Amino acid sequence: MIQIDPEKQVRMEKYKTKSDEYFGNNDYETSIDLLVQAWGEIPQPKGLYPDTYNIVRDIIDTFTVIKNYKSAKQWLNHLYTSDFERIDDGEREFLSGTIYYELGELNVAKEFFDIANKKSEGRSFEGQDVKYIKLLKGS
Repeated sequence: MIQIDPEKQVRMEKYKTKSDEYFGNNDYETSIDLLVQAWGEIPQPKGLYPDTYNIVRDIIDTFTVIKNYKSAKQWLNHLYTSDFERIDDGEREFLSGTIYYELGELNVAKEFFDIANKKSEGRSFEGQDVKYIKLLKGS
């Protein structure tokens, strides 16, 4: 894995820290804006850098908190092109499934849940809302 230039890394960490503060104060839009700025500090190709996955995941999670699933969906592609060395445990597909589920695209959600279920051997669904596993199981 390639390391980011130290100056960019420091700026990224500042953006992430500030984002956490704004998130903690329920200022989700500012939190997202700061995460997007951190994302912008990462050189191309972004998938070579380890921080990319967590930043994208935080952006998607924050959009999910405010129920802005359309914007969360726009970031899903970045999730698949982040941190190439990360273990593929079905987390990306599970998150994709939840976004599509909340957007009412149940057939697409079910496809993602199926992949996540196989990759994680069911662990993706542990501790999650049962509505997702119900969709997968068809009940």
